Amino acid sequence: MANELKLAWHLLSSLQGVAIVAVDASGNVSYANPYAREIFNLNLEHVAAGIGGFAKPVHLRIVAELKKSSTDFILQYAAGNELRTLKVFTSSNSTTEEKHAGYVLHMHDITDRVASELQLRHTEKLLRNLIDASPDVICFKDEKNRWLEANISSLELFQLNQQDYQHKTDMELANQADPVFKEAFRHSKISDDRAWSLGKSIRNEETISLPHGGEKVLDVIKVPLFNDDGSRHGLVTLGRDITERKMAESHLRDRSAILDALISCDWLLHSAESWHTVATTVLQQLCLALRFTRATIIKNAESINGVSSTDTSNSNDSAHSKILYKWSVPGFMNPDNALEAVDFNNVHLKRWKDALQLGDPVFGDIRDLPSAERKILKQHDTQSIAIVPLFSDKVWWGNIIIERCHDLIKTTPQELGSLMAIGRSLGVAIQRESAGKRLHQAKIAFDSATEGIVIIDENARIIAINKGYTEITGYTETEVLGSIPNKLQADEHEVWSALLNDSRWCGEVTSHRKNGEVFHKWLTITAVKNQEGQAVNYVGVFTDITEVKRSQNRLHELVNHDPLTGLPNRRLLNELLEHSIKRAERDQHKIALLFIDLDRFKNVNDSLGHQVGDKLLLEASRRISLSMRDSDVVARLGGDEFVVMMDMINNPSDAAIVANKIIHALQIEFNIDGKEIFISASIGISIFPQDCSDVDSLIKAADIAMYQVKNKGKNNHCFYSDDLSKSAVERFTMESQLRRALERKQFEVYYQPQVSLITGNIIGAEALIRWNHPELGLVSPAKFIPLAEETGLIVQIGEWVLREAALQAVRWASDEHAIQWISVNVSGVQVMRSNFADTVYGVLMETDCNPSMLELEITESTVMQNTEFVIDTFNRIKQLGLRLAIDDFGTGYSSLSNLKRLPLDKIKIDQSFVRDLPDDLDDAAIANAIYAMARSLGFSVIAEGVETSAQADFLRLMGCEEAQGYLYSKPVTTTEFTKLLVTKNLRGKENAK
Repeated sequence: MANELKLAWHLLSSLQGVAIVAVDASGNVSYANPYAREIFNLNLEHVAAGIGGFAKPVHLRIVAELKKSSTDFILQYAAGNELRTLKVFTSSNSTTEEKHAGYVLHMHDITDRVASELQLRHTEKLLRNLIDASPDVICFKDEKNRWLEANISSLELFQLNQQDYQHKTDMELANQADPVFKEAFRHSKISDDRAWSLGKSIRNEETISLPHGGEKVLDVIKVPLFNDDGSRHGLVTLGRDITERKMAESHLRDRSAILDALISCDWLLHSAESWHTVATTVLQQLCLALRFTRATIIKNAESINGVSSTDTSNSNDSAHSKILYKWSVPGFMNPDNALEAVDFNNVHLKRWKDALQLGDPVFGDIRDLPSAERKILKQHDTQSIAIVPLFSDKVWWGNIIIERCHDLIKTTPQELGSLMAIGRSLGVAIQRESAGKRLHQAKIAFDSATEGIVIIDENARIIAINKGYTEITGYTETEVLGSIPNKLQADEHEVWSALLNDSRWCGEVTSHRKNGEVFHKWLTITAVKNQEGQAVNYVGVFTDITEVKRSQNRLHELVNHDPLTGLPNRRLLNELLEHSIKRAERDQHKIALLFIDLDRFKNVNDSLGHQVGDKLLLEASRRISLSMRDSDVVARLGGDEFVVMMDMINNPSDAAIVANKIIHALQIEFNIDGKEIFISASIGISIFPQDCSDVDSLIKAADIAMYQVKNKGKNNHCFYSDDLSKSAVERFTMESQLRRALERKQFEVYYQPQVSLITGNIIGAEALIRWNHPELGLVSPAKFIPLAEETGLIVQIGEWVLREAALQAVRWASDEHAIQWISVNVSGVQVMRSNFADTVYGVLMETDCNPSMLELEITESTVMQNTEFVIDTFNRIKQLGLRLAIDDFGTGYSSLSNLKRLPLDKIKIDQSFVRDLPDDLDDAAIANAIYAMARSLGFSVIAEGVETSAQADFLRLMGCEEAQGYLYSKPVTTTEFTKLLVTKNLRGKENAK
């Protein structure tokens, strides 16, 4: 037991950082371990006597806590220059026998920990302040993409409240924030998901629309954070505003035109013998490049640099400067000499004069200038103005005044810098004309020019270059001194001839930089002669035009070639054909022009999409190219039209051979994206000089010949003739008149009865359109319907016929006429080029017609063009309650499987099978077969073109119950058909049994 007690005392004495103190209720210390005595400076003897005491503040605090029976509390006290913090735990040291309570205090020194926590909180606060102070958008999200923390820049950008954004997703914030931010939040969610899925940081640009208009562009970095087990921890988003940078890039692109003008003006002013000869051109190029309305060069009067006038009135009668040159865009007058009355000595224009004398420009628009300055702009109908000072020999010589009169556009720093650059160049040119200052001006130009300048001695060796030379070529002066430029080598006869005769040569030169890179430059070499006229020096000035050349080459490619196929376009074809015609006229040979139009291409485009159509065009162009001679040219005019130019042919039959090759090449199936596609080509051929003698006429003639092929069944070729031209004119005239026929109400619907072969009564009618032309009379549908289908007008015409038939059905039904339906023909173009089912539904709603009163007739060929689309369309129409019939059955190639899938009610036997009944055994067999097949599929049958009683009898005995034709009535007007319904006086009625 003694050993254990000894061990306990030893442990208490060795404790560091933990003070053990025994006190009574009054706070008197009766025991303290060494660490406690050390930190509280306790007297060992007093402690041993049970009267040890703490410092008064500590004593009072401990007693107070003991009275509250606290089991633990924090004790802080000053120890020297430090604040010490202890965590105190109390426990009772009394027994029931003892009268006075005692306590043991366990005091843990937590000073360092508290200091660390304070430092951490300080660091966190500092970090938070730094993040909030950052102009960048900074946001932290949790593993579920909910916002946890965002800096002030983020909240201000999205106008979020600091109290209610946390723990919300992007889409929740999108509903909470201004609607204009909805797209930005949606895009943020997508990029968050992408960062998580990639498992690494991503970077992209995001454009955010702002409520007050405009937008911000952010360079956004998103960093996903993961726990050690691979689970999501959180997402950090950093976004830097790069709006100004993007605007700068845009402005940089806009500066290309300004730079071109600068180079041109600078070259004009430097290369002209006198700046007076190019001043107007410089003003013109400045206005066009910088979008100004007019510009003027004025020279100051001698008194303008004197003492400012104290007269506050602006005298318009006295000239204070002289207009030398002016230019304005067409349509804007330049007031005669009005600017000469502007007095820069006027006290109201002191700001202008002070700035101009210092070499600074004056600029502004009518809204921003003081009233006195604004008055001058109003007098000249000017919206904005820029005045650039011109200096000669360090004296303010005059000004370039450039104005905008139509648009209130602020002058940009780039534009102002360009004006200042031209002002400096013009000032140099003005000063250069002063004989005593030539050398000085040349030095200024030499030192400041951005162009490369090289000075060459009479032996053609380089003796000096400027900085521009080094910046452009990479060669230093030491590396080129003494060498002979390539263009001044002895074998450059053209250059030396120009220098000898004209003292000047200029042209485009291809050269190499020091690093081996090829570049293009515009080089001007000028001979400097002495008084005796002998060349003593040569000065070469060149500008790097590499980027300009690249742009020109790219533009030439874009302007002259079809972007899809890479073939020459119409513009380049016209140019090549014009050259070929001139050569053919000179050499007396022929040219053939083949105009190619792809048959059925529109169907492919409409049904399979433009991507497939483009691939088909690309492959078709390749096959056409492979079918030609190497010397021939193929061009794409647009759409599905190609032109082949065959130069230097011996005989027109050569063109026919190539045309047949192309037709054969295009007949072979195309495999596009796994789909087998079949097309053909219609080719028109014109020959120079026998058909036409100019480009446009030759192309037009081939186009006319191509349309002749189209009209005769396509997939062939045809040579142009004068008769075709007349036919084309007639066709164009008819097309123009057809476009106006509907609006001029020249169309009329006729009706032909459909009768029962059993009763002989009218049971239906077929609606047939007629064109009552005021000059041509009644135009046959056979003439204008194909044209209407080709031009697409059939869509409007067909809808009109359907509406008229529906309205007439309503009228006859209200008059209680016993007619069961009206049959309306539907063109395949209507079905393929419009939302035909919606059109039918709209007509029913508009006319309030009973759907069962309408029967739509489609041809077999329509079904074959796009079977699935047609079936889907007519299923929708059938659901509306209309009747459906196949017209001209037996003349097409419809599949029985497809026929079975169509929601048909009736099949109409084509009149070609009825015409020779009952004598023609083949027609009789076909008619019987059609009837049997139709009945087996549950379809009713009607025969058209019935003209004789024998035909009617045969059809009735065969089992056919419906017919129409001239035996009963020709197509008649609405009034005449109504009379037939009333009187029931039909021809052929006696044939009914």
